[in-house]
Amino acid sequence: MIAKNFIIPFFVSLIGFILLVSMDSVIKILGDSYSVLQLLFLNALFSLIPLSYFVIKNHGFKFYKNQNYTFQITRGIAHTVGFFFVLKGVLLLPLSIVYPVLFTSPLMLLVMSHFFLSDNINLVRVMAILIGFLGVVISAEPFGSSSLLFQGILFVFIGAFCIAITHLITRKYNYLTSSYSAAFFSMTVSVIIFCFSTKFHFEIMTPYDLFLSFLGGVFAGLGVSAIIYGSRTLPSSVFGLTSYFQIIYGVFLGWIIFSQLPSIFNYIGIMIVIFAGLLLFYFDKSQNES
Repeated sequence: MIAKNFIIPFFVSLIGFILLVSMDSVIKILGDSYSVLQLLFLNALFSLIPLSYFVIKNHGFKFYKNQNYTFQITRGIAHTVGFFFVLKGVLLLPLSIVYPVLFTSPLMLLVMSHFFLSDNINLVRVMAILIGFLGVVISAEPFGSSSLLFQGILFVFIGAFCIAITHLITRKYNYLTSSYSAAFFSMTVSVIIFCFSTKFHFEIMTPYDLFLSFLGGVFAGLGVSAIIYGSRTLPSSVFGLTSYFQIIYGVFLGWIIFSQLPSIFNYIGIMIVIFAGLLLFYFDKSQNES
C-alpha cells in the first residue's frame, strides 16, 4: 500500500504522464499535415508558459542568474535529440508499440548508472532489465514488422537512449541546477534548435490546428512540472511505478483516437514490461524497508 502522505503526489505524477501521452497524441494528429520540426518548435515554445510559471514560483524572477550554462546547454541538446527521435517514432508507430519501446530508457539508465555513477546493480536488477528488454522485443513484433515499423522502433529506441543520457547527466551533476530550471532551459534549447532547423519557414496553420498545438505544448509543460513534483516527493520505487501508466494510457488513446488496437504480441510484451517494473518496485521497496 502507498502511505497516505504519498497519495496526492502519486496521482499528480500519474496526471503528469497522462498529459505527456496526450501531448504525443496531439503531435501524431497534426503530423500528417505539418513538418515535424515546426510542430516540435511550437510544442517546446508553448511548454514554456507553464514551465516559466513554476520556475519563477520556485526560484524568483532572477532564476537565470548563477546558472551553469555549459551544463544546461549540454543537457538541453541531449533532451532535444531525444525529443525529436521519440516524436518521429510516434508519427510512424501505434502508441501501443511506442511506450513499451520507450521503457527501455529507465532500463538503460540502470545499466549506465552502474558504470558512471557506481550504483549497485545486483541479480534482481539484471533479471528485471533482461525481462524488460524481452517484453520490448515481443511487443515490437520484430519478425513481422514492415521496414517503416522497424524505422519507427529504431527512432524511439534512439530517443529512449538520449533520454537516459539526459537523466544520467542530471543525476551526475544534480548540484548544478534545480529540476524546474533544468526543464525550463532544456525546452528553451529545444525552441532555439527547432527554430533554426526549420530555417524560419513555417507553414500556415488553421486556428484549430494552432490551438491543438498550443494545447499540446501546455500539456507538455504541465506534464513535466507534475512529474518533477512527483519525482521530488515520492520514493523512487513508487515514482517509477507511476511511469508505467504511460503504457496503459497510450494503448487506450491509440484505440480511442487512432483506432489502433494492440496485437496479441503487444499485449504479451506490455505485460512482461510491466512485470519487470513491478519486480524492481518490489525489490526496491523491500530494500528500503530493511
